[in-house]
Amino acid sequence: LAGVNMRLKPGGVREMHWHKEAEWAYMLAGRACITAIDADGRSFVDEVGEGDLWNFPAGVPHAIQGLEEGCEFLLVFDDGDFSENETFLITDWFKHTPRDVLAKNFGVPQDAFAGLPVDIEHERYIFPAAIATDAPRSPAGTVPDSFSHRLMAQEPLRAAGGWARIVDSRNFPAASTIAAALVEVEPGAMRELHWHPNTDEWQYYISGRGRMTVFASGEKARTFDYRAGDVGYVPFAMGHYVENTGDGPLRFLEMFRSDRFADVSLRQWMGLTPPGLVQAHLNLDPRAVAALPTDKPVVVAAGAPDTRPVVLPEWPASTIAVLSTLDEEPHAIPVTAPVRAGDRAILFSLLHQHESLRRLRERPEVAITILAKDDEAFTARGRARIVEESMEQAPAFAAVSIDVQHVDDHRQEPEAVDSGVGVRWRDAKAERGLHERVDALRVLAGRER
Repeated sequence: LAGVNMRLKPGGVREMHWHKEAEWAYMLAGRACITAIDADGRSFVDEVGEGDLWNFPAGVPHAIQGLEEGCEFLLVFDDGDFSENETFLITDWFKHTPRDVLAKNFGVPQDAFAGLPVDIEHERYIFPAAIATDAPRSPAGTVPDSFSHRLMAQEPLRAAGGWARIVDSRNFPAASTIAAALVEVEPGAMRELHWHPNTDEWQYYISGRGRMTVFASGEKARTFDYRAGDVGYVPFAMGHYVENTGDGPLRFLEMFRSDRFADVSLRQWMGLTPPGLVQAHLNLDPRAVAALPTDKPVVVAAGAPDTRPVVLPEWPASTIAVLSTLDEEPHAIPVTAPVRAGDRAILFSLLHQHESLRRLRERPEVAITILAKDDEAFTARGRARIVEESMEQAPAFAAVSIDVQHVDDHRQEPEAVDSGVGVRWRDAKAERGLHERVDALRVLAGRER
């Protein structure tokens, strides 16, 4: 594989072109409009944003334009010998075609081509233009398999220390030569010890700091440190793991020249091997052998698992809590009247327009802090999920559940919380609306238990 990091200013155009190689892309920031046609004249136009993908198969002509906020994206080509100098550019072909041939081909006079760019290396390739707003309809229709994919809309594979979203030809048919996994690892956690049985791995680090150790057999291993913008590489079948060494989440792409993503988990392999055989090899403590999983964890949390039971305290119905979500930085908003849904779940409602709702969809790791009378002071940490996109009683609100994994007790001996934040309603209708939502959440809580 080969990679290119590219940025386009608002209106900036990566000129119409095609490649001998397939072009796979991950949107790092901003928004872009991408256009293409296939060999049957079927058209494709889409707007893509952060976290979206596209894949143009080899030979498919396309163009990219940055929208109002501009964009940045990672391009990955399915040939390690890829060279931008061998890209087929529309201006380059026009420059090297006689005017009389162009006139004959397009059925217009030769002087229609009098304004063709001459210095294409400086005037084109990437150039400014008005943002295009319309595209003709093709009589052949649109491409049957979209050239774009909404990766962040996929349900991730979740683990205690992070998550992964895997994309290959099974869920993105247009990408028949490149498979990928977008992985996020929480601070102190790690991408588990594993290897890939089908091909080499090419990595791009999007955010955070990490450390990878690669085991090459024959008593050989090497360790490398990475940060945002770095590229990593693991040769075929070599064992490796990636640790988060920073204070924030580590996010990176694993890329493969294959139509399928495949990895082998060391822990799962050991967990599905007769325990006596594993113990005979490694002289492991029986507790370590008994703890081996039979599933594939993908990401492993920091430290040993906490086996203490999680039990939420009780709190008054009118409590105002503080919900913390993550983006590039933490955010916090007040949440009125969260509902206890058993020992390990909390329900609350959020307006669709809240940015916190978007953030928890993309990064479900959240915390909710409650300070209430009777000396209740704690933070519940866990993963959020939408249980009702639009509440029946209040369609402008979504019902959100937090599956609580940890409860941090903030009570201190020298002091006690006498009361939480009080509310004085200025709008009777709004107050009634809250009570209706709370009643609906309590019904949901009964189902969730």
